[in-house]
Amino acid sequence: MRFLIPLLLLVSLARAEVRTWTNNTGVAIKAEYISQTDGIVTIQRVADRKAFEIPIKTLSEEDRQWLSKQNASTAGSGGGIYIAVGNGAHRMSSPDGITWTNHAFIDKPAHDQNDLKAIAVGNGACVVVGGFSKSNIFTTNDGVNWTKNDFNIGVLSGVVFVEDRFLAFGEGGRVAASGDGKDWEQIGDARLRDFQNAEKEKLGLSEVIKSNIRRWRHANGIFVGAGDNCIIVSTRDFENWTFADRLQPQSRLFIESDGTGFVVHGDRTLHYSTDGVTWEDVTPEIDEKVKFHSLVHDGARYIVNSRGPDAWESEDGRDWKPVKGETFPGTLATLRPDLYYSFETYWKFTEDMKRSTDGGKTWESCEIPGPVGVTNVIFAEGLSFPEE
Repeated sequence: MRFLIPLLLLVSLARAEVRTWTNNTGVAIKAEYISQTDGIVTIQRVADRKAFEIPIKTLSEEDRQWLSKQNASTAGSGGGIYIAVGNGAHRMSSPDGITWTNHAFIDKPAHDQNDLKAIAVGNGACVVVGGFSKSNIFTTNDGVNWTKNDFNIGVLSGVVFVEDRFLAFGEGGRVAASGDGKDWEQIGDARLRDFQNAEKEKLGLSEVIKSNIRRWRHANGIFVGAGDNCIIVSTRDFENWTFADRLQPQSRLFIESDGTGFVVHGDRTLHYSTDGVTWEDVTPEIDEKVKFHSLVHDGARYIVNSRGPDAWESEDGRDWKPVKGETFPGTLATLRPDLYYSFETYWKFTEDMKRSTDGGKTWESCEIPGPVGVTNVIFAEGLSFPEE
């Protein structure tokens, strides 16, 4: 059911109208109306405050009639720019997602203090986080001018915009909050080291199982992080934390969400959960040489690819099947079902970042000021380039 089309951004609108939207196959979502333009309506899901673009022609007749009565020019923030970031503190922006400029960086891509990994948009700002020995936070309001923040709670591996504030998550389980992406305060700590030490004693190990949390996702009021050696931790309030039983066989996990549940992938495994605590093995049948490479959700389906030509898809996160008629090379980022980006792994320069506007059927090279480092791409609604 290819219905929802996320921009991977979160928007806050005080006077947005909440209603139930239904597509022409009967799939429904409760969301706020934000804007409409060029045959696309932008809405923000109530459950997790995630924003989506939906082709108006795919909606029910009732929805289309309601939209025809709205004044698109005043209903939402409108506009936006594309922003890409990467290790080496690489940052660049684009008005159309194909021609990229405003390239800024500190060094070549590597695994060091200049790492940039996660990105979120809200309150007219775009926040990027990363780090190696301490926090790395960059903020922009226009995709050109960036502010580097000195706030530090350790290496950061996740950031979201929820309930009118940014939340930044650390590899060690610390959490910080900010309304504007510039002034931060710590609001929680999963105490990962305490858990590892207790686990070591419980299992009679000679040393702790090293477990940095590599990625965080949010759905249904639950924040879940996953990382090394199948570490998974979750919380609703940043005070009470639950560490799930480590999945087997242990490998590094990366997590993705469709707004209702969570999927994690290891080297050769896929698991699904609705609460971040209980996990179901949903790994499809794969060749013994296959290793999963990257996992995304485009708003309609999950895609997990391998380091080779193979990829698998799932609409619900549980039932997986091989992808046919589409290819998904390299490391992936997606903004909606038709729009994907592919680039090199984090420690390499991207000299030929590719874009697909038909859901992986065909790919074209972006015009980049390369070689550049890329780890993530986002559409920042409401942001615009400085006036000349």
